[in-house]
Amino acid sequence: MFDWVHYQFPARLYFERDSTHKIGTFVREIGKRVLILAIQNEVSNPDELAVIKTSIEKHTTGAILYDDIIERPMADDLDTASYFIKQCNADTILAYGGRETFHAARSLALLSQNEVFAADIQDNLHALKKPPIPIVCVPNGPSMGEECVPVMGINFQRERNTWFNRDNRLYPGMVFVDPNVSASYSNPDMSRAGIAIMAASIETALSRFANEVTTSMALRSLELVARNLATLVNDASNQAARTHVSMASVLCGMAHSNSQLGLGYSIAIALSNVCGLHIETGMGILLPHIMEYNLTTSAGKYVQIAKALEEDIKDITVIEAAIKAVEGVRKIFMELKIPQRLSEFEIEKADLPMVADQVSHLQFTKNAQRVLDRNEIETILIAAY
Repeated sequence: MFDWVHYQFPARLYFERDSTHKIGTFVREIGKRVLILAIQNEVSNPDELAVIKTSIEKHTTGAILYDDIIERPMADDLDTASYFIKQCNADTILAYGGRETFHAARSLALLSQNEVFAADIQDNLHALKKPPIPIVCVPNGPSMGEECVPVMGINFQRERNTWFNRDNRLYPGMVFVDPNVSASYSNPDMSRAGIAIMAASIETALSRFANEVTTSMALRSLELVARNLATLVNDASNQAARTHVSMASVLCGMAHSNSQLGLGYSIAIALSNVCGLHIETGMGILLPHIMEYNLTTSAGKYVQIAKALEEDIKDITVIEAAIKAVEGVRKIFMELKIPQRLSEFEIEKADLPMVADQVSHLQFTKNAQRVLDRNEIETILIAAY
């Protein structure tokens, strides 16, 4: 029996196959002069970007494409983009891409309306008095729901770290999802994205801020991706599987927009900052290791996870069922040939202490049911190496 539920998701959600040509009719209800933000290395389907731009031009007073950022933006890149937004008088940002694009869009929505530089923002949160301009998020593939969250992340190149800030004003005005936009994804990219959804869904269900609403969404997300990911990877033309994986990503985001991600996300971010590992890859590699380490902390939740993974848990103990959840994850990894060791990538073992130190300072680390110290985090990293 639950004692409380607090959930909010003020964004409009539009989900339909082959629908990007309609987007302008929805965006015009949010803004009239739209800046389209597209980070080059996250645009896997440029044809759909052109369709989106044409639709917005048709239904609003203007669409300005800003694609000067080549890859993961740093603070200086955001300052340049913020100045551009101010100069062109955009009243809405449409973010087309993936995780980095959405974090950049949320940062720019605030920076462009306030007199503060990205590098100074962590010490000047009080300067963010003016509300952000509205954001429309359009994922060009499953992004473990990063389009849904009210969190901004700013990357710092010299320090090799990322600063995050949660601000409920940063919920998107609209999330627009066309599953077929991800048709250009390669099989390895789709496998990586799907495993990241699994990891994020499990972290969401296990979060100390989880409730009945977020847990239900997270488990449904896990169920959808577990049942459909292998099918989609083996047959990219399977429209039903593609739709289900896309919906899993959205549900995952709607869940962790409230309950928040945890240790695995923190480790993946630190591995990306220090070692250059893709965040989704890090999420996947660390998932079974973190699950094993925390198995006895939330055994009851693990039983629910095992059920979502369609594991047979009849006539066994709670702990045995929890172990089945970890085994279920590993079976999917093996079926999809997902890397399970950090050593399979160009990561030096000597960098792991630096990674552990950064993880211990990231806010997401505190969301787990069991908060670990730096040494315990390093132990998990070594086990995953």
